[in-house]
Amino acid sequence: MGRLHNATGRLDSLRAVAVQERSGASVMAEGYIYILFNRAHQNGLYKIGMTTSSSEERARAISGSTGVPRPFEVAYEQRVSDCRRAETLLHHRLRQYRSTSDREFFEVPLKLAIRALEDVAEEVGRLDELERLEPEPTIGGQPPASSDQAIDAGLRSNEKSRAGQTRGVVTFDDHLAYAGVSLRPVLLDLRKRVLALDDRLNEKCTPGRRIAYKIPGGKIFLEVIVQRAAIVLHLADGGYPDPGHLADDIPGSFGWGQLKKRVVVEKMSDLAEALPFIESAHRAKP
Repeated sequence: MGRLHNATGRLDSLRAVAVQERSGASVMAEGYIYILFNRAHQNGLYKIGMTTSSSEERARAISGSTGVPRPFEVAYEQRVSDCRRAETLLHHRLRQYRSTSDREFFEVPLKLAIRALEDVAEEVGRLDELERLEPEPTIGGQPPASSDQAIDAGLRSNEKSRAGQTRGVVTFDDHLAYAGVSLRPVLLDLRKRVLALDDRLNEKCTPGRRIAYKIPGGKIFLEVIVQRAAIVLHLADGGYPDPGHLADDIPGSFGWGQLKKRVVVEKMSDLAEALPFIESAHRAKP
């Protein structure tokens, strides 16, 4: 069923790109695809689009328009190599949820929108990921031998490549401060529970708002992506039963190596449901 869904999604994506190319809007531009929300609007209504500046600047610009009672806020974003194409694909995937009032407003569950955005970012080219997964050169010019080493090397490469944009050293508290107020207790509890699995675990924070957890010996079993309104977990597949389809499969073509499952967490109850997957990922063999 998952393979059929992925194949259907790819076919829809190709059709959307064909429409975009026929319209002449095929010039690549780096930028962000975003999900914005406004507390003055009904729950479940999100503005989903793209910008070549930053999502925060876009939110401020929209908030300055006449008739907007409260400011827009960024719920989720990803930087991609072609934000125009990404927006076209994302709008196509979410077309059944489009609000009749505006083409960039969608009445959609946030988790579903985040999953669609994540998939589109992977398909188009997530810039942070391209930096993160770039292998670090070794003696003799050979890349790291395993996907685990590639991920770890990429984490170090990402820190170096973005040092001019950030402070260089990023801590858990930096990621905690970025998360929305209601999400911070969830992130704190997640960290507490993960570190309790093994007192030898290594925690690695990066400028891309990511936290990687590695088992001694080099195995990364969990990566946490921190955003304003949600946390995305990328996990090793520990084989935990999932009759409720809480976790999505990460296609092998995305290049995540042993991280094969994705879970979106918005609140404490989501974290409680995700914990068995985290524990299974920790026990999984590399």
